[in-house]
Amino acid sequence: MQRCLVILNQLDQTEVLLGMAAQTLSRIRGMRRIDVLAAREPPDQGLGRIGFSDAQAQTLRTNQLEWADALHARFQHWLAQEYGSPADRLGKVEVNWLDPEITVDRIIAGYGKDADLLILGFPDSRDSPQKHLATRSAIFESGRPVLFVPPFWDQTSGDRVFMAWKDTPACRRAFFAARSLIGSAKAVEVAVSANDPLPMDILPGITATQKPLADTRNAGQALLDMANTFHADMLVMGGYQHNMLYSRLVGSVTDYILANPRVPVLLQH
Repeated sequence: MQRCLVILNQLDQTEVLLGMAAQTLSRIRGMRRIDVLAAREPPDQGLGRIGFSDAQAQTLRTNQLEWADALHARFQHWLAQEYGSPADRLGKVEVNWLDPEITVDRIIAGYGKDADLLILGFPDSRDSPQKHLATRSAIFESGRPVLFVPPFWDQTSGDRVFMAWKDTPACRRAFFAARSLIGSAKAVEVAVSANDPLPMDILPGITATQKPLADTRNAGQALLDMANTFHADMLVMGGYQHNMLYSRLVGSVTDYILANPRVPVLLQH
């Protein structure tokens, strides 16, 4: 991994997401670039906003510019505190600010697919329809691992990693992506079911303790309980989609995990 993309949204979560990006950069060998995206929503995005007058469209654009400017102010303050002056950063880290007016499909095509890792906040009830769609697209259309960060997270992440194993292509991709992050972990635990043992090739060179996953109706809560018992500071899992309901963000277990932000979650579809 060489580059991560931080997609900002809520103002009060800015420092949390940027802090996670800095942690990630320090943990992954070879990562030297952070792109920070504040995607301004076009008035004609087509998410229920139709029939706007020119004046209404301009008001929306003004609001979006003010939102991006507020995020940028926090970004600048964080950047100076975290990495010092531009001269201090020269040759060590590249941090770029991006605030285009852009549609969801262009976010993924133009930025998401060029990154090695996406960093987002958990889905929030305050999010606009476009922001919800951007989250879904990041998971299912970018082809990249996505690290979701709880809004209150104020500690390190990646020292104690809890991984939920399921022998599917999505989970294999998530575990492969996690290798760069967990190489320096102090402890790794993997939840496995009796019918789905962990293959020997999936975590080469990494010592992991395996724990049986209890057969329960609410596998999402079971995973969160196991992660809590382990004192995990990161959860790794595959991201799954149910075709029967297109409007759903993600499939049942992943949906439950993302609706209950307890710990950073790395997932990949």
